[in-house]
Amino acid sequence: MRNRLRFVTVGLLSTALMSIGSALAWADDASIVLDFIRHGQSIDNAAGIIDTAPPGTGLTQTGFDQARTVDNAIFTEYGKSIAGIFSSEELRSLETAAPLAQDLADKFTVTTLSGLNEIPAGAFEGAPTNSLEGILYLVAPLSWVFGAVLVPDLGAPSVNGVTFDESFGGAVQTIYDSTVGSGGSTPFDAAFSSEGAIAVWTMMNVDNPDFSVMLQELVKNQQFLPNAGQVVIEGSPGDWTLVSYDGTAVPQDPGLPTELFVDFRNLIEAPQFAGYDIYQALLTGNSTTIETVLQTGINQVDTALAQFPVAVFDDILGALTGATPADAGALIGETFAGL
Repeated sequence: MRNRLRFVTVGLLSTALMSIGSALAWADDASIVLDFIRHGQSIDNAAGIIDTAPPGTGLTQTGFDQARTVDNAIFTEYGKSIAGIFSSEELRSLETAAPLAQDLADKFTVTTLSGLNEIPAGAFEGAPTNSLEGILYLVAPLSWVFGAVLVPDLGAPSVNGVTFDESFGGAVQTIYDSTVGSGGSTPFDAAFSSEGAIAVWTMMNVDNPDFSVMLQELVKNQQFLPNAGQVVIEGSPGDWTLVSYDGTAVPQDPGLPTELFVDFRNLIEAPQFAGYDIYQALLTGNSTTIETVLQTGINQVDTALAQFPVAVFDDILGALTGATPADAGALIGETFAGL
């Protein structure tokens, strides 16, 4: 019985690691580069006012200058591989995207996606950014970054980390689906959005969240991302790598502490996402919907529980040996082959 359990455990572990390797290989074959660009300075930015409800205010002259500068830089570096231009519904984002769209008018126009909109401030809308309301506005988004996705937006309680991630992530999925495989090289997409939405979603979803770069921005500029700042990620849905944050290159290998944090965050987020979806299904009163969502949620939690020890073991082994996930899988396979 002991030998049988040992072989079952080895088999499950090997299968999980082969799945990870296959997922990584697929991501390499179907990756895009996604550049999130914060809009230029808006009228409310200049006045220090919280402005999240579309369409909001337009750009100042400084904002228009910033838009031309960042768009020229993007067109110069990525002009031949740009596969799409996307924007939130906010006027400031659309105006920031306009110069790049004009340069590429013969190829496509700006696609507007509501999912790219800023995190709503709700009751805090119109308050000074340096007020108590401005501080409270940040409480929930920062909680989401660290895995507490059920914390409600204090100004707009109907919004939480689950609804935000699904909304912004849905926009990212649309961008990915519309451009992946569109050219010989890795497609490049430009997505114009707002400070909080870009920073929070990125840190919630990349495999190598570097909180130090965001902290540096807070210390230096008193904000998550300056006007016309860029955050570049690469990969595919579920497997994103942070490439750079406001011009600062980010290591693809975040180090063991960050990897373990991401593993733990993935573990605690799964029941929260599942629980919220089940709650929403219960509100419908539809037994079929409830049954489907309940089963999906149970599977989601089971998967997270199964993946957690494998991911932790893989990260520790990688830190000790310098092996990549694929190398770690091969190493474990060789180790257990003779058992």
